[in-house]
Amino acid sequence: MSTSFSIPPSQNHESTGKTRRLVVLAFSIVFLLLALFLWRASTKRIQPGTTRSQDAQGPDERAYTSNVGVDHVEISRAENFLHQEVTTISGEISNGGNRSLASVELTIEFFDDLNQIAQRETRSLFGAPGPPIPPGDHREFEVSFEHISSSWNMRQPVIKITKVQFTP
Repeated sequence: MSTSFSIPPSQNHESTGKTRRLVVLAFSIVFLLLALFLWRASTKRIQPGTTRSQDAQGPDERAYTSNVGVDHVEISRAENFLHQEVTTISGEISNGGNRSLASVELTIEFFDDLNQIAQRETRSLFGAPGPPIPPGDHREFEVSFEHISSSWNMRQPVIKITKVQFTP
């Protein structure tokens, strides 16, 4: 005489699978949020209305910015090897004052069709490894942007000298 009995399907396997999926989903969300945070922190954009550069310089440097000019500005757009469009602004910085400059900081404002700031970027030019710009001289520059707001009106942005640093 044989007795047969059947074991009911285990609910444990189904709940373990659901738990694993929830854990994987939670880790994925945390990873994506962390990646987004790190990407936003690395872009170093200055939002409209903030004035970071004016705090780092004295009255002599602030007054001297009127002696520094931006000339021969050209804008070009090209596609990089990742098939992303890169916008490049090139031009010339001229030192019309009587002091040598170790570095210059530009603030570049892109406007939309309503003539409102669509994006504001601050970039430092030249710096420690390069030679200073002597009085009466000029130096070419080039800055590239991998992302510009889609609301940009495609006109030449406003470029302002926001900070200078004198040579010691």
